[in-house]
Amino acid sequence: MRKNFLRFAIMALFIAFMASCSKDDDQLVQKPEEPQWTVRPDFATLDTRPQSVIEQFTITDKDTKPVKLDENAPKGRKYAIVIGISDYYGSSSDLQYCDDDAIDWYYRLRAEGYTVYYLINGNATKENIELYVNWLASVSTYGNEIAFCYSGHGSNGNIISADLYYISSSWFRTKFYNSTSNKMMFCFDACQICAMKSALAKSGRVIAVASSSNTYSYDGDPYMNNGVFTYYMMYGFDNIGYNYLEPDCQYAVNQMYNWAYNKGLTVAPSYADYYSGNFDL
Repeated sequence: MRKNFLRFAIMALFIAFMASCSKDDDQLVQKPEEPQWTVRPDFATLDTRPQSVIEQFTITDKDTKPVKLDENAPKGRKYAIVIGISDYYGSSSDLQYCDDDAIDWYYRLRAEGYTVYYLINGNATKENIELYVNWLASVSTYGNEIAFCYSGHGSNGNIISADLYYISSSWFRTKFYNSTSNKMMFCFDACQICAMKSALAKSGRVIAVASSSNTYSYDGDPYMNNGVFTYYMMYGFDNIGYNYLEPDCQYAVNQMYNWAYNKGLTVAPSYADYYSGNFDL
């Protein structure tokens, strides 16, 4: 009787030990963490419309003309437009933090004394973008400071409006062709957007882009709560303490490269500086 009791006790201890080992093994086997950042892809890879429709929804320099300057506009002022589109028409092409990018630029520029108008998500239609760009170009006279910031989808040198128009770099070049302002900044946090850098090249300007002609931009993780390029632009101003645009752009470029390297990604942010001296916002 005693032997049977000892035998059952030993078996119970053995079963309990095996169960404990199994539980420990389960705890050791962990699923790999899913990346919390997301790509802002080439919009053309998401666009399922027929090519004939896409062509109707593409606007270039052939669809516009240089904006006439408003010589009666007040001088010595700062004017800006910021655009951020996370929610596009439909649901298959939405992004994460583009609207947050625009809001951050809005407060940053407003703090620097700019009169800022913003277009967020569904308000950033082709019609509204053209309306506000026409206004911004009209007041881009000598002595006025101008800023334009966009965050959203890009594709082959185009920004994408909320209602899915491709708005080309040549369209922007033509709109600002008459501008005489000697202090203008442009920032584009989108994929395949580098064409804006050459299209808008002119003395007195700084143009920052988050990608080359064939690379992507990225939404950061929830801690960043921004596009990666915009996050580092804001971090440079707010935490590093840059007072001028050029070192802030260089910081954002370097940090986005470092961020991508640690994740095995290829990025190509850059900026062009045609401004003489230090560009203070």
